[in-house]
Amino acid sequence: MNDDQLSEQERQWIEDYCNQTISESDFAQFETALERSPELRAATRQYLALDSNLRQGGESLADIEAAWNPKEENQIVRFPGWVSMAAAAAVAFFVGIIATRILPERAETSVPVATDSEETRASGYAVVHGLVDASTTGEVTLRAGDVLGAETVSLSGGSARIDFFSGAQIFIEAPAELEIRSAWEAVIHTGKLRAKVPPAARGFVIESNGRRIVDLGTEFGVDANPQEVRVEVFDGKIELQDRELIAGQAVRMTKDGATTAINPGIEGFTGLRSLAGGLLGAATEGFLNWKHYSNTLSQDSRFIAYYPFLSQPSDQNDVVPSGIDPLDPERKGAVVMAEWVNGRWGDLKGAMEFRRPGSRVRVNLPGEFEAYTFSCWARIDSLDRRYNALFLADSYQTGEPHWQIRNDGVLMIGVMVNDQASRWNEPLIPERPDLRHSRNYYSPPFWDMSMSGRWIHLVSVYDPHSRRAAHYIDGQLLSENVIEGEFVPAKLSIGNAEIGNWGDPNRSDPSYAIRNLNGRIGELAIFNAALTGEEIKDLFENGRAR
Repeated sequence: MNDDQLSEQERQWIEDYCNQTISESDFAQFETALERSPELRAATRQYLALDSNLRQGGESLADIEAAWNPKEENQIVRFPGWVSMAAAAAVAFFVGIIATRILPERAETSVPVATDSEETRASGYAVVHGLVDASTTGEVTLRAGDVLGAETVSLSGGSARIDFFSGAQIFIEAPAELEIRSAWEAVIHTGKLRAKVPPAARGFVIESNGRRIVDLGTEFGVDANPQEVRVEVFDGKIELQDRELIAGQAVRMTKDGATTAINPGIEGFTGLRSLAGGLLGAATEGFLNWKHYSNTLSQDSRFIAYYPFLSQPSDQNDVVPSGIDPLDPERKGAVVMAEWVNGRWGDLKGAMEFRRPGSRVRVNLPGEFEAYTFSCWARIDSLDRRYNALFLADSYQTGEPHWQIRNDGVLMIGVMVNDQASRWNEPLIPERPDLRHSRNYYSPPFWDMSMSGRWIHLVSVYDPHSRRAAHYIDGQLLSENVIEGEFVPAKLSIGNAEIGNWGDPNRSDPSYAIRNLNGRIGELAIFNAALTGEEIKDLFENGRAR
């Protein structure tokens, strides 16, 4: 695309972007236009290269000319290290678009390598492995999969298993107060604790009432209160300040500093030993409760689609049955490269994993609708695509939805407003300067890497009648947006669509955007209605693995 082929709007977008004065709304339009137009991408790369050379005082006119006229159509301009962060970010952005839109399909398995400065980081020393009827007091709440940092867990009911990143496994039973100091150290202020420490975590320390218990590769229990601490070794050996204890030995350590040998068999440790069995029992109970709820839910007349991913069909792994009662075989999904895996209750229930770029589940959902409520249980491992698909209609025609998560952890619901409106590389309609092809509604960022591997419940509501779009996480309202009257589509429909990806099979060229969700979806429901906050909370409470 030559300079004289750019529209006035396109030139303004590029100029404002280079000057770092582009507004959020204009950037959204610019981004959409770039995704649709390889000519605009090429022109923008030229402008970015020229802008960078001029700002930094290009070493020669030849440098500037080379930047303006790259020899190869898809050449990536590599700027020297002194280029500003803004320019570097711009280059990364446009290279990302080129990689997802231009490279041939065989390149789908390549993975971009981040530099040290770009490396994603999270914070924590331990993770909640499992809970049995657990309740807490204080600021820290517990859910399976939560990452815990330097914080105190006050367990008021039930029991919990906490796995430290050193490898140590801690089982606690309420009432208990456990302070996490690092991946190698914790303090039990009150309550019963059982520790299993493999060789890799040898040296793990439990402290109580100022007394340190150093594990030497073993399994031991602690029963603590403000007056005394009782310790029993079940296997291996531990080290105290004045002695070592081996399997079958126990001591009482009092507040005055005395240590006295006692008989083993401290009350309560047998129950802690069976916590693993309790976790399995709790999972089974939770799964059966959900299954009963799901059977009732399946009869909801407002369903557009329901995929509970109950388990892999016994006779085939390339089909996802519909969960709507009565069964409609036309709404079953076709599995393409996606894989059946364990769901929220381990091997008691299934889920679908979309770890490869070609992974997806194809569905066809005909009809016209009044509103949308999208609900799913998802386990996100990482957000390594610019857009990470949950559910997207193929062609994105008027009234069709796109439900996805951006790589910054933002949940977004988009609906095509008018597929006949002017294209971005054409002049905007003068009497409707704000008309858009599609309109997206965003939540604040809700996800970061500390949530990786944890099952979460996501809901987005799109209700053109009440002019409301809203997002929920784990039953709680995350954000609300107003649907302005000029952005209400003439109809709502879905047709052919995909779960966990977007390939647009109607495209004329083989290249496609890589949007597969790096994670699992364990349940997906779409309603022809705007569910209330109470109904959404009910979906969460009856679907979560406690």
